[in-house]
Order: sequence, then structure tokens, then C-alpha cells
Amino acid sequence: MLTIEQCRGARGLLGWTQQDLADASGLSKTAINNFEKGHSDIKAESLKAIRMAFESADIELINHNGVRKKSEHARIIRGKDVLAEILDDISETLKGTGGDILISNVDNSLSSQISTQRLFSHIEMLKNHDIQEKILCVEGTKNVLSPNDECRWIKGTDTENLIPTFIYGTKVAFQLWDKSMFIIINSSEATNIERKRFERLWSHAEIPNNKGKSLKLA
Repeated sequence: MLTIEQCRGARGLLGWTQQDLADASGLSKTAINNFEKGHSDIKAESLKAIRMAFESADIELINHNGVRKKSEHARIIRGKDVLAEILDDISETLKGTGGDILISNVDNSLSSQISTQRLFSHIEMLKNHDIQEKILCVEGTKNVLSPNDECRWIKGTDTENLIPTFIYGTKVAFQLWDKSMFIIINSSEATNIERKRFERLWSHAEIPNNKGKSLKLA
């Protein structure tokens, strides 16, 4: 949830006027002004637009009222706990701001590396913070992480573009050739590019006829 204090603070860090924020978010200056003065209730879609405008400008919203400039960086995680580390990073990244998680073709074997309790903890985090997941799978895959997930199948040559990936906040986590290794990149530019690629594939994917009930990742 974006607060008034975060909105003002983020504008201050960027040196943005209310008009600058309006232009970046696609809202009117009046809407921004009313929100910051607390004169009107603002729609969830408008808050999301403001948050995304700030994230695209390399601003991170933290805790309840905090903001800071993000620095782009990358790190490699590896080993038998790689999925647990990614889920922990997703939780830390999104639990204060919400958002969504886009998942492409994550190896089913990864889910065997963490306990059922850890999976349920992740599902509870998604529920508590109103976070949705979209999962792109190879045709025939039925396993999803949560009953509320959206899952679509793709087939043909598009499957060649299904790199095992998590996209969340301003981060992209790619699985490397060694399946026990991921690289997490914190970059608004990289995330925007990968989101566009994901959405292109999503728009051509098919809705499965019947979802599975397994708690394994697609």
C-alpha cells in the first residue's frame, strides 16, 4: 500500500513536481494533489499506477512510510535451498508494496527442495498481501503453487522462449544452465523488458482445461 508520506518522499528524492508524477503515472495532477492532501479516496488501480511510476524511476517503497533510491545490482544464489531463497526474497520485496509475480517454466524438481510448510507459508504471504501469480507452463503441465494462481499453457516454437524465470517488483531471477543456480537482477529496465516478453507470451497462451491440485511449482 502506498502512503501519502511515501508519495511525497519519493517525489522529493526524484525532484518531481505533482505534474511530473501525473505524467509518469498517467493520472491527472488534480488526482495526485487530492491524494497527497488526503481529500479523496483513491482507487487501487491509481495507487498501482503511482507505485509503478516510482519503481520505474528507481524508487523503492519500504516499511510503512519509507522510500529510498534503488541501486541496480545482481547476485547469484545456488545450492539445494535456492528456491527457498527466492521465495524469501519475493516476500521481502513485495510484502510492503504488493504487486504480482510472473513465473515462467520453473522446474518442478525445485519444489522438492522445500517443505510443504514452507510452500504454505508462501501461499499465506500471497493471500495476506493480495499478491497474484501468473504462471506460464509448457502444454500439459497441471501443477500450480496456489489455488488462486493463473496458469496458461504455451506450445510450439514459443516454448523455446520459456526460460525458467521469476519476475517480481523490480527484480528478475533467471535459472542458469546449472539448475541449482539462479541470478537475481535488481533493475527496473531489465524487469520492464522481461515483463513485456512475459506478457507477449501470455497473450498467446491457452487457458488449461483442468488445473491440477498439486502444490508443486509449474
